[in-house]
Amino acid sequence: MIRRIVGHIVTLASLAVCLVAPCPTRAESRERPPEAQKAAAPDSSRLLPRWLHLHGSAGLGWLASPEWMRKFYQAGQSYDLGLEARPGATFKLRFAGEYQALPAVTNAQFSYVTYLPNEANFVRDTVVAETRANGWIGSGRLEAQWSLAPELWVIGGLGRGYLDTGLRTLHVSNGFESLDLDFPGSSGWAWIATAGTSYEFELFGPRLSAEVRTSYLMRGQARFQTWSIRLGWGGY
Repeated sequence: MIRRIVGHIVTLASLAVCLVAPCPTRAESRERPPEAQKAAAPDSSRLLPRWLHLHGSAGLGWLASPEWMRKFYQAGQSYDLGLEARPGATFKLRFAGEYQALPAVTNAQFSYVTYLPNEANFVRDTVVAETRANGWIGSGRLEAQWSLAPELWVIGGLGRGYLDTGLRTLHVSNGFESLDLDFPGSSGWAWIATAGTSYEFELFGPRLSAEVRTSYLMRGQARFQTWSIRLGWGGY
């Protein structure tokens, strides 16, 4: 009888120990692996929503036409910065701002005729004018990009910008008379259409792009064309 009672007590004690002891499987299920914790943590390194990407590029640009105006300018810096949406693997939509420097360096020679008062003859004078100025083009545009190959894209866009030729009216005076020399070209607002191509590649981690584009400025009867080559950064 005593043995039976002792046996029951031992059995009840064993069951109590099993119930109090933590279950290993339950403890493991409650603890999340480090990979899962990292995946669930919010990404605080991004300031933009995941569907929006930052894009920027820098390079060299120049005025290609009209030919009579191209000789006044040298190549200058070209910059681009904007936001990009990627709704599909083969399509991108971008809004960007662009700045194109147009350094003006020119030597111009002008001849003008001075008639002497009360005489039938005249005097021809020649003025050589040298000017250095900083022209520029600033614009904002909306453009689309389509993928022709996994890394090759074509570009097309339209926007509006301001053209500053940097060349002003030159006032020449010799003490007896003065003359205003007007350089060709005019500053002002213009519609700007752009087209080009871009090749994307990865270099030590960041995704970069090599871009060639041309832009047309439509200002009244005048048509200006620029070219640029730039190296871009594709953002996140």
